Amino acid sequence: MTRTLEEACHRSAYFAMQRLRNRPVGPYIRDLQRRERLDSRSHQHLVANELRETLLYARAHVPLYSTGQWRNAFAHADASDLAAWPVLERQIVRERSSELLARGSALGRFYRQSSASTGTPVRVAWNPRGAAWGWANEYRVTLWYGVEPGVRTLLLWGSHHRLQDWVRNCRGFLTTELTQERLEEAAQYVLKRRPVLLQGLPSAMTQLGRYIRANYPQAPWPLIPFAKVGGEQLFPFQRDEIYRHLGTKIIEFYGCTEVGPIAAECPAGSMHLMTDNSLIEIVRDGVTVPAGEFGEIVATSLSNRAMPLIRCKVGDSGRISPDPCPCGRPYPVLADLVARVADVFITADGRKVHGSALANGLRELLAESPLGAIRQVLFQQIDPLHWKVLVESETGFDAALAARLTGLVRASFGAACCVKIERVAMVPRESSGKFRYYRPAAPDPTQSTRAQFATETQALTG
Repeated sequence: MTRTLEEACHRSAYFAMQRLRNRPVGPYIRDLQRRERLDSRSHQHLVANELRETLLYARAHVPLYSTGQWRNAFAHADASDLAAWPVLERQIVRERSSELLARGSALGRFYRQSSASTGTPVRVAWNPRGAAWGWANEYRVTLWYGVEPGVRTLLLWGSHHRLQDWVRNCRGFLTTELTQERLEEAAQYVLKRRPVLLQGLPSAMTQLGRYIRANYPQAPWPLIPFAKVGGEQLFPFQRDEIYRHLGTKIIEFYGCTEVGPIAAECPAGSMHLMTDNSLIEIVRDGVTVPAGEFGEIVATSLSNRAMPLIRCKVGDSGRISPDPCPCGRPYPVLADLVARVADVFITADGRKVHGSALANGLRELLAESPLGAIRQVLFQQIDPLHWKVLVESETGFDAALAARLTGLVRASFGAACCVKIERVAMVPRESSGKFRYYRPAAPDPTQSTRAQFATETQALTG
């Protein structure tokens, strides 16, 4: 079977399977392609009408929106005005999810659950057509690059669905099990089967790229044409390494459990908001700020009729650019995305710094490190003055690299910080399969005093 025929068979099988599940992904893709040819004004008018329908539906069908602050708000304002709706906190979604279920939406309803990497998971109900609309939004983006549904795909994710993955022509590897043996299996799949698309978590893609280039330095370059990246924040060093080792064109996606796809990268390099699927506001101190200003991301689903979440805080920050993208597509641009706004650490002198400062600092260090010296790294803060850095390494990790990691922590969090470097066989992943380069850590019970911590640190870093 030729590759083109193989991909066409999988594409047809996938669309047929989704139709049987009342999820018309194929027709929805075609509808979205027609919509994106509209001029900006016409598209905004279309989205405004859909937003109004969503708000009136939610007000009429969702029990929670007739209680408390919502009841008070709508006593003096029109429910079709988005600004009248109170901001919905994630805690309320967790604690009162049954009251967020729309009446009459039980047919085909299913649930998605967040990874809970920063706390209690969020569980959101979806109706089949709402889910299909979200998937269609994602496929529409990959089609911007000429990547059709059904292309041969290597999937690096925290879970898998064997039948659906086979139908989609995906070969999956669990990111919870990325041992050396599994990385070798994935490398062999890449080298022998030459997938068109690499899909999954950027931390896993980066690790696979390092492994392939370290163990198969003569492998062709470019090796995989495209990578659909999502599920974690994509850092500059990851984009650099995936391209350097695999020659892969990155297509960044951003979304969440609450509303599905939010933004995706176009060929011109902009992160376009998928306003056909969800409406995004940037809020600071409870007030929506103008385009160009930074704040918390608040999302309203336009497609989910099982649990329509209106003005829901998703836990991330960013800004909407006031400037259009030169690609000409009628979608606003999301800029300066910062995931997990709660990932803030206290410096030695009491200031607050987001942990992404550490991941951003890895860009130069990893570019200059021997392949295999640092397969993965995790910065853990024990308290404002004490850090532990776990390093997953094969060969080549030495005192100089340890000193540079120590310097990276001290540059961001203070020269007074004591940093302990610990080499491990495998840096632990989240239970979801995602990876965090930085997180708080409980104090090591074997560590009796801070003086002992400092002594061990000096011995490890020189």
